[in-house]
Amino acid sequence: MSQIEIAQVIEQIKEEIQIDTSGQGKASIRAAARLADVQDSSLRRAFLSAALEPSALAQSIMQSGFDSAALELWSEQGIPDMGLAAIIEYYAYDAGRYCKKQARLVCKAFNRIGIRAWMQDIKGWSKSEQHNQPVQPPAPALPPVEQRLHTFVQAMKTLAEWH
Repeated sequence: MSQIEIAQVIEQIKEEIQIDTSGQGKASIRAAARLADVQDSSLRRAFLSAALEPSALAQSIMQSGFDSAALELWSEQGIPDMGLAAIIEYYAYDAGRYCKKQARLVCKAFNRIGIRAWMQDIKGWSKSEQHNQPVQPPAPALPPVEQRLHTFVQAMKTLAEWH
């Protein structure tokens, strides 16, 4: 996978990522499918199967802490950032013959920067003073958005060369 292809995927799904006021991200099914290199219809089927006979993907997501009712809502309301992480991880490592190289590369790269931070960055979200939350120890400074995107693309390129 080339740097250009990665940048194209990111640009194509950017509008399908949303960040709420608390900083939690949501992605459309199409965005999740693009990142995992699968058909969005396969994700929809998995979400709808959760209540009756959960597919292997639905079971994997539910083992990550989501319930079947939540999965059914994802088709309409979007996939929360931690659900997106579970989907990518499933297709990277746990989907058997359906494992995808792109999902593995995306998973490895996101493990380095975090999916939530990435979503916030591509949407330009930052924590404002009006959203005060309990004081926590300061987080280490992160590089500018452009540097993180560059780091992500470089990580994807490096990982692609390994395989």
